Amino acid sequence: MELEKQAYFESQRKRIERDLATFSDPGVLVDITGSARRFCASWTMRGSPRKADFSISSYDGIVVSIDGTKKPYPSFMADDRMSNLRHVAEMTLRSGSPKVFVPTMSRRKDTEIDIPSPATDCLAKLVSPSESDTTRVIMVTGEAGAGKTHVLRQLVHQQADLYLRGQTRQLFLYVNAQGRSLARLDEAFATELQDLRVDLTYHSIETLSRVGILVPIIDGFDELLGVSGYDDPFNSLAGLLENMEGEGSLIASARSVYYEAEFLARASAVSADTGQSWEHIPVEILDWDEDAKRSYVGGISNSRNLSEDRRKNLEKKLEAAFREHQDLASKPLFYARVADFALDGSLPDSEDLPSALAEAYLKRELKEKLLDRQHQPLLRQDQLEILMQELAQEMWSQETRELDYASVREVADYVLQVEELGESVRKIVVERMPTLAFLAHNGRHTRILFEHEVFFFYFLSRSLVGQYLKGDDLRLALSRSAMPEFVAERVAVELRRKGALSTVPKLQEALERLAAAGSEHWLRSTQVQENAGLIVLALLREYATRESNGVVEGLVIRAVTLPGSHLRSVTLKGCRLIDVSIRRVDLTDTAFVDCHASNLTMIEPVVRVGEHGTRLEIRGLNDLESVSGVAVLDDAGRRVAFAPKEVASILRQCGAPIATESEEERKVADGIMELLNGLMRAYSRANPVCEADPRLQGVFRDDRWQNLRTLLVEHGLVTVETRPSGGAPKSFLRRRFLPEKLMAGASRQRCADSAIAKFWEALEAMGSD
Repeated sequence: MELEKQAYFESQRKRIERDLATFSDPGVLVDITGSARRFCASWTMRGSPRKADFSISSYDGIVVSIDGTKKPYPSFMADDRMSNLRHVAEMTLRSGSPKVFVPTMSRRKDTEIDIPSPATDCLAKLVSPSESDTTRVIMVTGEAGAGKTHVLRQLVHQQADLYLRGQTRQLFLYVNAQGRSLARLDEAFATELQDLRVDLTYHSIETLSRVGILVPIIDGFDELLGVSGYDDPFNSLAGLLENMEGEGSLIASARSVYYEAEFLARASAVSADTGQSWEHIPVEILDWDEDAKRSYVGGISNSRNLSEDRRKNLEKKLEAAFREHQDLASKPLFYARVADFALDGSLPDSEDLPSALAEAYLKRELKEKLLDRQHQPLLRQDQLEILMQELAQEMWSQETRELDYASVREVADYVLQVEELGESVRKIVVERMPTLAFLAHNGRHTRILFEHEVFFFYFLSRSLVGQYLKGDDLRLALSRSAMPEFVAERVAVELRRKGALSTVPKLQEALERLAAAGSEHWLRSTQVQENAGLIVLALLREYATRESNGVVEGLVIRAVTLPGSHLRSVTLKGCRLIDVSIRRVDLTDTAFVDCHASNLTMIEPVVRVGEHGTRLEIRGLNDLESVSGVAVLDDAGRRVAFAPKEVASILRQCGAPIATESEEERKVADGIMELLNGLMRAYSRANPVCEADPRLQGVFRDDRWQNLRTLLVEHGLVTVETRPSGGAPKSFLRRRFLPEKLMAGASRQRCADSAIAKFWEALEAMGSD
């Protein structure tokens, strides 16, 4: 016990030295004198020498004596002479907050109890200081327009207010990663801290997060996955997780669960070779329900002093406007913007609400703001739309969401010169652009951006459609960043409205052009193939839904990666798939009928087994070499199968021509396989796992667990870690192989690693029951 305590004191002393080094001036070392339990540290910070005494206790933690006062280590780190988090909180509040906030609901996707709760409350509770043994990574997902950024900004400002009032010791740091071509998170941290005008530097973020007094919130993590591929951003996040040493929390948002799954896959691979200790918690931002809509109507009615009759009239107008667009009625952005027009005007009837909304805004700007001295519009509606499209395209090309005034002026001058408008008109338009609908200043009033990502996506999609119809090469346009699904959907809608999807040959032409864009191997070809694949999925859905009663027949789909998204309610009949990769696509009610594949790979496709579920009648999909895991969705939820025998069984139930004798399965007791599957499911969400985790006691308290544990450790598939802590040390099990690789050992043919093969041989020797 004494040796364990000494190890604890030594580890804490080394940690304090590393922590202080992140605050120390460049080139100045931290000097430590004294014992492991009590010592003095000296360092230089902002040119001034600093000194403090540290005392480490198993019960009281770390106590710091500085300038004649004693305080706990977290309070010392938050002090105005260190990180000065109070000043950070003050600047956070000054940076602005959501004007109107309607509580948006959320749900955790990793629990069986599916009870929605207010998103801000849910997230604040998840990152509150706790006895968690691993770094918590809370991944927030939600579609464009669902209110993720609104929720996160409200959470940040709400917490800053509580911090200044002394009601919490934990502060949140909002990091906007949207539209930034950053390869490393420290660039994003540095930019946000500079924008807040605080003295804190990015070097200390990991330290403060580990201490538990700062929680980074990375909004738009999926957009860091830019043209350099996924490795740099994921490796950057992996480095952050490793340096947090199993403590603290962070929040990251993404528009699609696809990127959540990609994060898990890469984090799992990295953590097998490093000392990362993390746990993933998925949170989904839910659409507005009727209560939320009523709350919003009540809020704007009060702000405008509307009478009860006018409020009821507003509700009727909104109900009528969304009668044919129920899916958009639940999106906060669309509901709020339609309410704006319902109060001050009216929206034109249209089967396409986003287009109707955009057109209404354009018309209003031309009537109210872009007027000459005779109060006549300076531009036509089509000219103003072209201007917005060019701005969106320029941002996409520069891999940013903001343009400086010089760039905005250049874009406007180019468009208006092409439209043959005079210099005086161009000058007026450029000057008034920051005040127009769709556009806004950034927080420093130095750059122009679209006020909401949906408007940026809308005009970008219109620009991409224009390039397609003109016959332009799509390679560069598809290489810039990870394309939002909203853009792909809008491209499909616009191409159909332009008649470019009216027949199978026209749809085939679109697929061929998208395949050609990614056919050339270069630095960005992976990004092009994924963006092209996302558009392919949208085109197939749009054509099937609008043109062919759900059936797409006789197409050739080639040379693309289908990344996430879905093909729900689509039947592909007599189609060929050549050099196609299907990555985590929702195929729960998709039917492949009499199809043929060549060089098809499938990574965790989401399927549903049953009469109205997935059909995979694909010749060429006749073995498991090209399939890496299958996600099964049923009434109990979603689970991923990795064991070859189970994967083959699922695929056969979906109609895939997998031969029954194609896999020689090892004879292992069913109970042992259940334990292994349970452990692998835990490892898909965390690494390492704690043997004291109450959620895993169904595995660890099973009578067969100790024998299985012994074999896992003996063959090097799992290592045991004992983490020193203030109380009794806890035992952790860190896996050294990915779940899919370990479970592949159940097949004699597919096991490539000798250690895994010997482990499964030992399992067989235990007996089949």
